Amino acid sequence: MNQKNHDTCMKSALVKIIRCKQVLLGLTKTCYSLSVAIALLTLVALPEAAKSDPIRSIAVEGKVAFTLTDLAGTEMLDVADNGKFAVVVGADTATLVNIKKNSLEVKGTWTLTEAYLPNGSTAAELTGVSISPNGSYALIGVKDNDEANLDTFNEKPGKVVAIALPSLKVLGQVTVGRGPDSVAIAPNGQFAAIANEDEENEEDLTNPNNRPGTVSIIDLRFGPTQMSQVEVPIPPNNIPFFPNDPQPETIRISADSRFILATLQENNAVVRIEVPRSLPRPLRPNVFAVRNFNMGVRVGFGLTQDDVGEGKCRSSNYDLSLRQPYFSAREPDGIAITKNGRYFVTADEDNLTNVNNQSDMGIPLSPNGSRTISVFDAQTGVFLGDSGNSIENSILALKLPQRCDSKGPEPEVVDVGTIAGRTLAFVAIERSDAVTIHDITDPTKIQLLDTVIVNPSIVGSDRAAEFEPEGIVFIPASKQVLVSNPENNSMSLINLTVNREKRGR
Repeated sequence: MNQKNHDTCMKSALVKIIRCKQVLLGLTKTCYSLSVAIALLTLVALPEAAKSDPIRSIAVEGKVAFTLTDLAGTEMLDVADNGKFAVVVGADTATLVNIKKNSLEVKGTWTLTEAYLPNGSTAAELTGVSISPNGSYALIGVKDNDEANLDTFNEKPGKVVAIALPSLKVLGQVTVGRGPDSVAIAPNGQFAAIANEDEENEEDLTNPNNRPGTVSIIDLRFGPTQMSQVEVPIPPNNIPFFPNDPQPETIRISADSRFILATLQENNAVVRIEVPRSLPRPLRPNVFAVRNFNMGVRVGFGLTQDDVGEGKCRSSNYDLSLRQPYFSAREPDGIAITKNGRYFVTADEDNLTNVNNQSDMGIPLSPNGSRTISVFDAQTGVFLGDSGNSIENSILALKLPQRCDSKGPEPEVVDVGTIAGRTLAFVAIERSDAVTIHDITDPTKIQLLDTVIVNPSIVGSDRAAEFEPEGIVFIPASKQVLVSNPENNSMSLINLTVNREKRGR
C-alpha cells in the first residue's frame, strides 16, 4: 500500500472509530461494517507487552552493564567505527570516553572557549557530533545560545569545530547555518552534512517571516584543517505543515555516501539530498538534488489523559481500560538508514500539534504522539510499516513513566544494525528511561524484541523520567548499545545477548 492510500485508509478508520465509540465501550450498537468492527475490537483487545512480543526468529535482550555519571554534558554522542571509544557532547563540553566490555572510562574533555563561539554571540552550546571514519578527529556542532539573540529571533549562524582524537586539540572551524543540531560525516570521509534547524519562533511556525532552516555540506577533501561549506536550501514542496519553515532536525548519510536524509520534525517530513558521484571544487548548492517525503499519520491506541505520575497516568497503577484511539502525525525526530540503503527508520516523537493546531484533511491531530518507529522505502519515501502500539504496551506492562497526554513514551533517536542476519532498530525512549529493540527485517511485520530499563529506580514510582535517554549508537563489533542521558549527564552501556532461535507456536 502506498503512502497516500495508507493515509486515506487510516483517516477513514479514525472517522469510523469516532462513529463507533460505543463499540469501543463494549456496547452493542451496530457499526458501519463488520471489517471496521473487527478492527476496533482488535484495538480494544490489543495484547499487553508480554503478548505484543510476537513470534520471532531470534531473541535479542539487552542489559545495562554500566552507567557513567557526573559528566559535564551528554546531549548527543557518536562511537568510532572500531567501537573502542566515543565522543559525547552537551552544554559547553565534549568528553572522550573509552568503551570496554562492562565499563566506560573518561579519557579527556574539551571545553568550548570564546574563540569558537558563533560570530556575534556571547554564549553557545554543543549540539551534535560525528567521528571521522578513521577515528582521527570529530566534528562538533556549536549553536548560538546568547539569550539576547534568541529573544529577538536574531540567532547567529553556528559553527562546526574539528577536534583531533585522542588529543582533543582543535584542528579547524567553519561557520555553517543557524542552529546546527545534528552532524554526520560521510562514510567515504569526503564531506559532512549538518542539519541547521534555525528554531526561530516555535510558537508560530505559520509566520511567513520565519527564516527557513538549511542543510550545510562541509567539504572535507582537504582535511579538517581547511574546511569550507555551502548551505543547501530545502524546497517547500511536499512539506505538509509549515513549508516556509522546514527546521531540519536529525541528519544521516547512507553507507555508500550517495544520499543524505534529515528529519523535518515539526513538518512531519523527511528531506532526501542526492550527492553527486564527483563533488565539484568548490562545492555549489545547486549540484545537490533535493526532495521531500511526507511521513503521514496514524491511528494509535493508548492512554491519553493526564501528565506523568498524575491522575490516570500513574506508573504504579496504569488502568488499561482507559486506553482510547487517537489520530497523530509521526513528526519524527531521529532517523537511521539501513546499511544496504533500502530503508530508513524514524523515531516518531511528534512535537508541536497542540501549539500550532495542525490538522490532516480536516481532522485535528492530537498531541498524544505516534509512539512508534516507522520504516520507509529510502528511494521513494513510501511507508512500509510501523511498530504499532508495541512500545507503549511494553512501557505500561513494565510500569515505566510516560506523558500520557503529550507524546506518551516519546521515541527520540534511533540507530540500526544487523545481528544474526536480522536488521534491528535500537530506540531511545526519552520519557520512560528505556531503550527498545525491534526486529525490522521485514518492515511490514516489525517485532518488539525487548525493552531495556535504563533507570531501574523509576519503575512503578509515579515519578517522571530522570535520565531521558536521547543519543543512541549500536556497536556491531561488540554487540553493545551506548546511550547518552542528558537529564542526569550520564551515559549507559547496554550489552546485548542473542539467544537461540525462538520457533513459532
